[in-house]
Amino acid sequence: MSNNEDIVLVEWRDHVGVPRDLVPLLQTNPMQGLTSLDAEIRMAKFGKNEIVEKKRNGFLHFLSFFTGSIAYLIIFAMVLTGIAKDWINFGIIGALLFLNAFIGWFENSKAESAVDSLKSTLAMKSKVVRGGKIESIDSTELVPGDIVILRIGDIVPADALLLGITADGNPSQVDLLIDQSSLTGESLPVARTGNEMVYASSTIKQGQMLAVVVNTGVNTFIGKAAQLISISNEQGNFQRVVNQIGNFLVFTTLIMVVIIFFVIYVRRKKSGTRRNDESVMLSALQDVVVLAVAAIPVGLPTVLSVTMAVGSKMLAKKSVILKRLTAVEELSSINYLCCDKTGTLTLNKLSIDKPYLSPGYTEEDLLL
Repeated sequence: MSNNEDIVLVEWRDHVGVPRDLVPLLQTNPMQGLTSLDAEIRMAKFGKNEIVEKKRNGFLHFLSFFTGSIAYLIIFAMVLTGIAKDWINFGIIGALLFLNAFIGWFENSKAESAVDSLKSTLAMKSKVVRGGKIESIDSTELVPGDIVILRIGDIVPADALLLGITADGNPSQVDLLIDQSSLTGESLPVARTGNEMVYASSTIKQGQMLAVVVNTGVNTFIGKAAQLISISNEQGNFQRVVNQIGNFLVFTTLIMVVIIFFVIYVRRKKSGTRRNDESVMLSALQDVVVLAVAAIPVGLPTVLSVTMAVGSKMLAKKSVILKRLTAVEELSSINYLCCDKTGTLTLNKLSIDKPYLSPGYTEEDLLL
């Protein structure tokens, strides 16, 4: 091994971007790379270099659209019409319930498919040194310790540390220029040289250099940012408002149905117009069903789903991908959107430095 290679391997032992427990695995000869056996062992330990998205069970996902206050009210109305043997209304209400669930499931599934197709366009090959030879492999096959060749036009396949040498082993004469706007929002390429980190999804704009892979998959910078999205399952404001309306309707409808049913039942029982208790009960139920269906906004979920589906299609034409239909309404209620100079949203953590103010102004004036 040359002196240049010795210097490269020693300098970055304590680099802030390199986990200490990975340092022994990263002592790879830049000219030889990993062997096939080493790569297989590390693949078994660290897994593929990809961000795995947990897939929901399609059937359970479809059933989830039959939950919620308004959906429960509609099901309650179906039960009442079934007991009253009003099969026409039973079929109409059931069809509306199914239609609403299908529209919501279909649009959400279509958004997830769009995300999958977007991820597939990022799949690429990487030039690596394996067993002393330069090979082209799928980026998903990269493991910590792999030596990758980064050159102009390449997308960095994993978080890696630059070694400061070219593919022929000579010291690099120029720094790499890297576009990492997708991560940091910086509008101009930044210069990176040996002993500096480069991150997955960045693009090489100038130069050529070898780098040793440090982190792969969900352990990369972009992988950790993607995980923040997957763990966010909080209910949106629109969903909370709809649920509050539904809860109110459930409470009032149940009270109304119970009171009216007993009033009608008692009055008809006393009037003697019906001698059979069952016929009196069914007659009272039929009248109650009419009132219950009138009080329940049976078409509301369908109207909301269709309206938001139209909004999602309009946004899709502008290359906006929605994973939740309710995000359409929530986006429209935004008054202020805080982002950086390029409009890139990264880790959802905003901070402000001490502002530079013209004479005569204070920080309070800036906030106002």
